[in-house]
This record gives sequence, C-alpha cells and structure tokens, in this order.
Amino acid sequence: MRLCVILIACLLPTALPCGAADAPMSLLEAAKKGRTLRIEELFSKHADLEVRDKEGRTPLLLAAQYGHAAAVQSLLEKGANPLARDANHWNAYMLALMAPSGGVVHTTHEAVLKLLPQPKRFRVAVDALWTADKGLFRSCFIRPDAIPAHLREVHADAIVLEALQRYLGASGRDLIAIASADARGNSEVSSREAAADVDAVLTLEVLPGATCVQPNDQMFLQIHAVVKRPGEASPLLDKSFGTSVKLGMREQLATNAAQHEPLYRAWAKAQAGTVYWAVVAALMLP
Repeated sequence: MRLCVILIACLLPTALPCGAADAPMSLLEAAKKGRTLRIEELFSKHADLEVRDKEGRTPLLLAAQYGHAAAVQSLLEKGANPLARDANHWNAYMLALMAPSGGVVHTTHEAVLKLLPQPKRFRVAVDALWTADKGLFRSCFIRPDAIPAHLREVHADAIVLEALQRYLGASGRDLIAIASADARGNSEVSSREAAADVDAVLTLEVLPGATCVQPNDQMFLQIHAVVKRPGEASPLLDKSFGTSVKLGMREQLATNAAQHEPLYRAWAKAQAGTVYWAVVAALMLP
C-alpha cells in the first residue's frame, strides 16, 4: 500500500519530482555556497570548471562573489581561469570587491582578494567644474542675478574634488592615483593638460542645487561623472550621482546663505564613495 501511495504521488502533476530533495549539487551551486568538498568530488568526476550560469559566471566567479576563500583556492589550484569575465565583463576580483549592483563594497572578502590577480593602479587626471543652473538653484536668500557670484564663493567643484581625494586616501584601497587635479570653477576649458601617461580622465561636473521652501533653502548637489580613456571618444562611465542622498531633512535645510557651503560639503562627502567605486569599476572593465 505504501508503495502505491509513493507511485501515485510521483504521477501527480503538481507533486515535486521524486528524489528532488536528493538532487546532486552542481559545481556552480557548490561554488556559490562554498562547499569545497563537493567541488573536489565533482572535479574528480571531470566537471567543467568553466561552466557558466545565466549571468555568465563560472564557479570561480561565484565563489569569489560570495567570499568563499577556500573554494576560490581549490578552483584556482585545479586550473580555473582567474581572468574569466561574466556577461557584464566583471572578473573575479571585481565581484569579490564590489556588489554587481554597484556602490556596495565587500568588507569581508579580503582573503579572496589576496588569492586573485591584483589589478593595476590606475593613474587618473581629475577635472572638476561647477555649473550654475538657474533651474536647479532657487534660493530664498540669493537674488537670481547674484547666483553666479555666490556659487563662485562656494567652490562646489573644489568641495567635491576634495571629498573624492579624502575618500581615495582613506578608503580607496590604493586602486587609483590622481596624476593631476584641476578645480576650474565655471571655466569651460581646463587650464591644465592631462599628463600623457594617464590611464583615464575623470570629469566631474558639479551642479549645486537649492529649492526655496519658505523660510529655508532645501539643499542638494548633483555630480555628473564622465570617465574617458585618452584618445577615445566613447566614455567608460557617464553617470549622475547625488540626486537621492538622504542626509535627513534637518541637515538639508539652510536657514541662511552661509550654510550652503557646509551642507554641500556634507553632501559631497556622502557621495564620494559611490562616485569613486563607479569610477574604479569602469576602469577595471576591458
């Protein structure tokens, strides 16, 4: 009778396949979960080390992404390609360093990063400028005709450049060296030429914003980042940042014009990491 019940259950269309709970773990799944012994077992049965999932990730890429150092080492010892890239051109080092969605840096994957080929240190020329957009800057305290003079005193481009430099020195993992930096204000042309040996030029267009919400100004700062390799027309990165920073309503509100600069500094500091890692990811792409 018990055998009949089992057979009937297997024939029902809504039932789970018999033995599904005991389905063998694939090499991709074993790598993702860090099951080193299972990886060893599958390798002994001639499993393909370069098999890929729907996102183009090999077992090594998955083990690196999820921070499994023992699995990464095992796969490397068996000949897995450490330079393989997924469908988005991310390699194992990039996946171990950053979340693929961007902006989130893994802080617990140091052991994995040490096992993988290290990226080069990129030399970057940084060119920052600010743009006075009357559609973005409408202050309760500054007349429209006085906006350019006020923003020249604020130096929003220098504020963003300084925040980026501070982040690079404190948390940037020494992946980028700033070969030259120019905060050119609202000049259309930089006064400095990028060095011939730089790997890329990063242009930061800073758009200071304010909205008059009587009796205060609600402040925000947009940063448009463009990364180009010398001699190439198409950018590696062309993205705007800072439109959704949440510093808290009390911090964003200025009760007078003198508070604009410190609020912009707080905003730039909050965005520096996101901008930096987006630049790093762009430079690591082939």
